[in-house]
Amino acid sequence: MIRVEVIIPLALDGLFSYAVPEALISEVPGFSVGCRVVVSFGGKRYYTGVVFSMDKEAEISAYKEVEQILDSAPIIPEATLKQWEWMAYYYACPLGSILRDALPSGLLPESKTMLSLVEGFEAEDALPHAELLILDTLAEKGAMTTEQLERLVGRRLTRPLLHLIELGAVHTEEALQPRYRPKLARYLRLAPEYQEDEGALSTLFDGLSRAPRQAELLMAFLEALRETGQDHSGALHRSVLLKAVPKSEAQLRALIEKGVLEQVLEPVSRLRAVEPSSRESSIADVEPLTHPVTLYYGHTAEDKERYVLGQIAATLARGGQVLYLTSSVHSVPSAAGFMQRLAEIAGANYYPYHSLIGEAVRVETYLRLSKLDGPALVVGTRSAIYVPLPRLSLVIIDEEQEYLYKQQLVAPRYHARDVALWRAHQSGAQVLLTSLTPSAEVLFHALRGKYQLLRPESFPAETSSQSQQVLPTIELIDLKRLRQLREVEWGHTLTPYLLEEIRSTIARGKKVLLLQNRRGYAPYVTCDACQTRLLCPNCDVSLTYHRTRAALLCHYCGYTAALPEACPSCGAIEVTTKSGLRPALRQVGYGIERVEEELKEKLPAYEVLRIDSDTFSSQKKRMELLEQIESGSAEILLGTQLIRNQPIWEGIGLIAVVQLDAVLGVPDFRSEERAYQLLYQLRLRSRAPREDCPRYLIQTSSTEQAFIKALQVGDYDIFINEVLAEREATNFPPFTRLTHLWLRGKDERLLASAALVLSQYLKGLLPGERVTDPQIPDLARLEGYYQRQIVIRRPFQQSYREERAAFASALQQLRLSMPESKRLQIYFDVDPL
Repeated sequence: MIRVEVIIPLALDGLFSYAVPEALISEVPGFSVGCRVVVSFGGKRYYTGVVFSMDKEAEISAYKEVEQILDSAPIIPEATLKQWEWMAYYYACPLGSILRDALPSGLLPESKTMLSLVEGFEAEDALPHAELLILDTLAEKGAMTTEQLERLVGRRLTRPLLHLIELGAVHTEEALQPRYRPKLARYLRLAPEYQEDEGALSTLFDGLSRAPRQAELLMAFLEALRETGQDHSGALHRSVLLKAVPKSEAQLRALIEKGVLEQVLEPVSRLRAVEPSSRESSIADVEPLTHPVTLYYGHTAEDKERYVLGQIAATLARGGQVLYLTSSVHSVPSAAGFMQRLAEIAGANYYPYHSLIGEAVRVETYLRLSKLDGPALVVGTRSAIYVPLPRLSLVIIDEEQEYLYKQQLVAPRYHARDVALWRAHQSGAQVLLTSLTPSAEVLFHALRGKYQLLRPESFPAETSSQSQQVLPTIELIDLKRLRQLREVEWGHTLTPYLLEEIRSTIARGKKVLLLQNRRGYAPYVTCDACQTRLLCPNCDVSLTYHRTRAALLCHYCGYTAALPEACPSCGAIEVTTKSGLRPALRQVGYGIERVEEELKEKLPAYEVLRIDSDTFSSQKKRMELLEQIESGSAEILLGTQLIRNQPIWEGIGLIAVVQLDAVLGVPDFRSEERAYQLLYQLRLRSRAPREDCPRYLIQTSSTEQAFIKALQVGDYDIFINEVLAEREATNFPPFTRLTHLWLRGKDERLLASAALVLSQYLKGLLPGERVTDPQIPDLARLEGYYQRQIVIRRPFQQSYREERAAFASALQQLRLSMPESKRLQIYFDVDPL
């Protein structure tokens, strides 16, 4: 037998050793590193793991045995395993978390507990109703999982199930639950005796003289085989034959019953081929990339897209493979859009890989690409960084500054841009970073010569009309002054000046784009009687009121509740004001739903189209919204920052930021950079000839702040250079690399003690000034867990390896000195955003 080290898809440190029986190896001679295996783990549970290493000489008597080998040959290349190993090390997280994130879930089947009745069981005492219901359901339906049983019964069954198992009434067994099944199609073949024997086939037709419709159908079958270049041993899809001879289902059944034709199920691909483009000549010729990493710092989206298309087309023509990463697939363009052009130039070599395609398609895509030796273009979001591409030549990260490239909520908390840089370096591929507003980190490396900087003044294919386009001038509306003059009604945020501009813009036949970067109706609800806010019971954060759902919602843990009539704290229903009685609970602030309501109230004659994560919450809603955008029926387009990447820019006559404060968001050292990038890109995308240039209005309560003055100057170079100077002076990225160490737990006292001990261990292993004392974050409790944060700084020119060794050592010392710390969740967020 062979000993293998297996990655288990659980958030557990290390690899796990198993023995592979000789019988299994003899059945799968291609078994090697990178194959999937089914192993038992944690009692009776079964998981699908990946073989990370093999040892044919080890003693294996003490190891559990592999239960099943799922692959006849490796599906995970060794280069991919190395990438996973580096990610686990750099981002200080378990390899199992990487595996769970990297592979489509359809490739990782795991066991579920199957419940079945024990025959002959007789209860000594009367059983409660819930337990009788379980027994009756299992008797009627047969064996099933706990989830299926609870769904049928309509309630949680943990306690009654445990009691029935203890009594011996219900038997449990772990069974592997496949998540992916190949798509099967019905094909027709001639029975073997007719495939080679022409005489038998002739005799068959003679015997069908009394069934002319059957003979016609059989002749059509043979003709279709010839047309597809097959001999009599070939197969034909059932639907092709029925389409050639309509209304012949009865005759087909008769031929199958007579044994003339055989119906077989064969796997077919779910992947859809894209027709090659008929517009290859329109793709621009571009100079080959000459550096390992290049930043294309463009002026217009059109120029950037032409350059990217040129690089992709050239790479595919050389037989190379391209990985194109985009920050979000919420922006699905119209038929003539950029993504469609990507599909057209790649044709059959186009492979989308993101959350909008089905799980089965993701599995097939992954499996095909792991063995693909020819050209390919993979287009996807950050998860596509895991896709195996044996001949990877070019990686493109479009709009590299977007925060969505960073996975922040669950491990591994990686940044796809940085993983792409490491992967490309290992494989010898080139990296093209593109942006109209590069991040401070990337521009810093470009300015110091680590990356090549391409800064074209204009694209060679630019037309004279494009060269005469100008950017709109930013105008300010002072919300604070207008509120003091009472020109803005109580509870409203649209000023009379902005409303009049909207009317006049639409009267000119133009459309209006409004930005309000805050979800929901009101950011929080407060009681005017006792001055308390309605808070999430699980998190130290206000609940946001969503009028479209008629509910209060926590944007962190997902908790929802109905809006109460009375204050939960003091019980007040109404309060007395100068203008009379009002409800005690007041919705404070202006979410996008509230702005939408105000628009419909003030401008009822115009259609308003809201574009935010709620209207993009499902594929169906997304496609309906995009159809509305393309129809052009809405005069007013209202959105959060998602609106930036939508195909809406034709005919825009007015851009207005409803509340600048909502764009700036939560204060942190990157908030102004992100806000500037968003507002500046809106300006860039709306450039037009001077006589047709849209107006750009910003409503704000702080007209004198430096950020606004920088925005009005409209020079991103000046702004980002000032940001870099400030970051250098304050020791923030990119001049320092940050790691946030988080501790979470239900016991606040244990949490505080463990955080203090861990910070002291880290200070003993790293220079003390680089490690902060434990801090209570602004969000002190999240999802029912108290939180503490330790910040670790590292000068950018120093290796991260000393830090990673310190992280591992400090955690080990904490576990030894405080065994109770195992009750805490401890994780690292490397290079946080």
